[in-house]
Amino acid sequence: MGNDPNSNHGEGNPEAADRFNSSETAFVDSPRGKQKIKEGPRVLPDEEADLAKAEQIGRDRAVSDDSESGTQSKV
Repeated sequence: MGNDPNSNHGEGNPEAADRFNSSETAFVDSPRGKQKIKEGPRVLPDEEADLAKAEQIGRDRAVSDDSESGTQSKV
């Protein structure tokens, strides 16, 4: 950063993205990461209804383009 004219990467920083991706891959491949994946998300009972509602809203808003028929259909 600072005075280096090449430090402005516009919409992103490729070096930071590479570091993040490497760290994320290392975590996912680690024993701790594998355990966390196996456990899955922890949802509190009082959050289940909100999550179900949010999922339904997402499904209702999702529209796919069916190019062959020339129509749009809800997913």
